[in-house]
Amino acid sequence: MSGTGVTLGEMVGRWAKIDDGGSTTPFPQEIEFFADRTYRAVGDGVRRPVWDEASFDVLRDGSVRIRTADDRRETYSASLTGELLTLSAGDDRVTFRRMPSRPDDR
Repeated sequence: MSGTGVTLGEMVGRWAKIDDGGSTTPFPQEIEFFADRTYRAVGDGVRRPVWDEASFDVLRDGSVRIRTADDRRETYSASLTGELLTLSAGDDRVTFRRMPSRPDDR
């Protein structure tokens, strides 16, 4: 579970943002990816996150295509190292740390 590219199974779960490299893009503070290829995200309460609630897909090369808050589809290269998931496209790069599942999700 390391290196470039991810699988759907590796994406599923809750993630908390730990670094956005100073990007001006309002990445979510927390995001949860579901096995049915939908996601739900929470922003910082100040700005609407670029990803709020929509769908995503893991492509054959391990990159991730996310339907954004404004209904565009953006493709991000993905890297999973241990519990850290990094998604990047162009000048944007965001890293999330896996969080424990909620008790009611079991």
